[in-house]
Amino acid sequence: MILFNILSVGDIINLPDDFSRSNRAYLKPTRPELPNETREKLRQRQYRTKLNNFARLARPARALGFVLIISALCYLAVTQLSHLFFATSYFEIKTLEVVGNDNISREQLLKTAGLAPGLNLFKLDRELIRQRIMGEPLVKDVKVDLDGLYNLKLIITERTPFLYAKVGTAFYEIADDGVIINTEGYGEKDLPLITGLNLETSRAGDNMNSNDGFYIAHNWVKSLESRILEQISEINFQSMQNPYLILLSGEKVFPRSLEDFKNRYDFLRALLDNLRKNNVEPIYLDMRAPNQIVVRPKKSSGVRDGSRGPIAGG
Repeated sequence: MILFNILSVGDIINLPDDFSRSNRAYLKPTRPELPNETREKLRQRQYRTKLNNFARLARPARALGFVLIISALCYLAVTQLSHLFFATSYFEIKTLEVVGNDNISREQLLKTAGLAPGLNLFKLDRELIRQRIMGEPLVKDVKVDLDGLYNLKLIITERTPFLYAKVGTAFYEIADDGVIINTEGYGEKDLPLITGLNLETSRAGDNMNSNDGFYIAHNWVKSLESRILEQISEINFQSMQNPYLILLSGEKVFPRSLEDFKNRYDFLRALLDNLRKNNVEPIYLDMRAPNQIVVRPKKSSGVRDGSRGPIAGG
């Protein structure tokens, strides 16, 4: 049998006058006593929760500390390596070798390149060195190589003079590729001589391939056989339409064209030999007429001074 203790109606209704709903008395039910094992588990759970919260808060600080340590180690490593590579003699060039320089001195090349023993290997700019050396008019090409770890080798390819261009009293040495090698020559080398070109403003190192007169003159020298060039003192291109040649024997020759002169050169030589046998000294020989050579002699029997001499077919 279950018994219920029911309060009387009077006990429930008789409340204090100042009683309200908001400050109504609340009786907290009594919590039954927990076993020791349960209380220990709760304490451990609370401890783990606090520990996890602390670990979650400490994670960014730990990552930041790790980054700072790595940065410090990297800085230390870079500083030490920089000192090893750039402030010690372990990576310095010991020897400088120059080959292929027949007409320009080793000292001049090293000075132009800005090179000296003791240069740090990691500061070596081979392209810059090449550009500097290529500024020398005599240098056609250069290779900058490391022969081993401590030897820097410069392999020079020089330009060689191809012809002289007389400008005033100076003899400009010009290479086959059109570059002026030297503007202070005296004409002492055995080279074809070109006159009449307008090169007064040109300097050593300039390229003459864009000069129309030089282009034509270069073509003449390039096309004529060496046996013909050996008999020519100079070729004048003051008038590109009417160039003339002066032979070593002193005669002036007006060619019709380059190809015509090449084709009739042997006939011209035979004519000159025949004139000498007859004691005729020509002032000039005009080959501009087709199939004939007009000779104007200095003195010739039966020819008045200043008149045209014989005309030879050829």
